Amino acid sequence: MDDRADVVVIGAGLSGLCAARKLRAQGKSVLVIEARDRVGGRTRTEQIGRGTFDLGGQWIGPGQDRVHALANELGIQTFPTYSDGKKVLEVEGKVSTYKRSVASMSLPSLIQMQGALSYLHRVQKRISPTAPMSAEGAEDLDGETLETWRARFVKSGKILAVMDAAIRSIFGAEARELSALYFLMYLNAGGGLLSHSETRGGAQQDRFVPGAQSISNALAKELGDALILGAPVRTIVHHRDGVEAHCDSRSIAARFAVVAVPPPLAGRIEYEPPVSVGRDQVTQRFAMGAAVKVLVTYERAFWREAGLSGEVVSSDGPLSVVYDNTSHDGQQPALVGFVVGSQARQWSAQPLSDRKRRVANALARYFGEEARSFEEYHELDWGAEPWSRGGPVGGLPPGVLTKSFAHLRKPEGRIHWAGTEAATEWIGYMEGAIQSGERAADEVLRRL
Repeated sequence: MDDRADVVVIGAGLSGLCAARKLRAQGKSVLVIEARDRVGGRTRTEQIGRGTFDLGGQWIGPGQDRVHALANELGIQTFPTYSDGKKVLEVEGKVSTYKRSVASMSLPSLIQMQGALSYLHRVQKRISPTAPMSAEGAEDLDGETLETWRARFVKSGKILAVMDAAIRSIFGAEARELSALYFLMYLNAGGGLLSHSETRGGAQQDRFVPGAQSISNALAKELGDALILGAPVRTIVHHRDGVEAHCDSRSIAARFAVVAVPPPLAGRIEYEPPVSVGRDQVTQRFAMGAAVKVLVTYERAFWREAGLSGEVVSSDGPLSVVYDNTSHDGQQPALVGFVVGSQARQWSAQPLSDRKRRVANALARYFGEEARSFEEYHELDWGAEPWSRGGPVGGLPPGVLTKSFAHLRKPEGRIHWAGTEAATEWIGYMEGAIQSGERAADEVLRRL
C-alpha cells in the first residue's frame, strides 16, 4: 500500500470534508481522496466580471444550523438574497406579477392552492426521514408517482403548473419520475414545500460573500497533505481487518472507509467482495436530477429600478426559476436561472447560440427588452460534470423507499456512507451534506 490511515474518505465535497474533520478532531488519522482537481463537490465558485459567483449550490436558510455554525467558525460571512419588489409568474404563456409568497391567482385557485399546501404539510409530517418505510400508508405512497398521487387533490392546471416548476427546481426531475413517498420524506426533512422554495424565510434566503465553495476550501486547508486530488477511486476491497481504496496510480489502506459521493457514483465503484443486493439496488435506482445553472451579468440592475425583485417562477421555461444574483457589494448586477428536469436533459445538445437566444427571450418576457443586453453569459450543465452527473440532488422512483432504502445509510462491513442524499435533515442541501458526514464519522468513531 502507498498510504495508510485509520479512515479513508472518498469524496472531498462538504460531506466528506466534514466527516474527515470530525474524525481528525478525535485524534484519528484520515486520508481524503477526491476524483476532481478541486474540493467542494456540487459547490463551485468562480470570479465572473466584477463579482464572485456560484455555479453550483449557493444558498442557506433558516433551520440550517450546521452550515451556519460552520461558516461562522470559519469566518465566512453571508448576505441576504435580494427579494424586494414584485415577483414574476409565467404560466401557459401568460406573464403576471405578485408580491405575496403564493402566486397571484383567482379566488377559487387560491383556495385550492392553500388547501393543497395544507394537505401536503399534514401528510408529510407523517413521513419520518429516518424511517419513511414505517409510516402509515407508506407502501401505497411508494407505489405511485408524485404526479398520480397529486392528481387526487389538485385539479387546477395553473396550480399544477406552478407546483411542477417548484418540483423541477428542487429535484431537477419531473413529478412523474418521483415516488410520492420520497417527495413527502424530502419535504419533511426540510420543513415543507414553501420552506424549500421561498427566498425570505426559506432555503434561498442567504448567500455566502466569498461563495459557497469557500467553506470546502477552508476545510481543505486544514487537511494539508491528508487531501489527495485528481485520484478517482475505482475499487474498494473490504475484509474483516480493514479496507483498501485503489485509484489509478496509488492505493490506500485503512481500518474503515467513508464513501461520500452521490449514490449513482458510489454504485460505479467496484467492491470486492460485492456489496449487498439491497445496497446495489438502491444505488442502481437512484437517479441524479438534471440541472443547468445559467448566470448572466449586466451593467446595472435595471429590474430593481422597475420595482421587480428578480424572482421568477415559470412553467413554460426554459428557465423554471430566476433570482437576483447581484454580488454582495452591488458592483456586479446579475441574474441566475435554472434549466431543470426534462428540458435540462437536452439543453447542452443545442448550439450555444440557440441556448443564449432562448435565455435572452425568456428574460425579456419577464424584465423587458433590456434583459437581452447582458455583459457575460455563463452556464454549467451538472449532468455533464463527470463526478456529479447531475444535480441538484438524486431522486427515487416508486418502489425503492419501502424495499431497499434502509441500505442507503446502513454500513457494509467496514464501509460507511455519507453524502447529502443520505441525510435525514435538509436532504439535497449543504446542511444535509454536513449532517450525513458527521453521522458517518460518529458511526466510525464508535467502532474505532
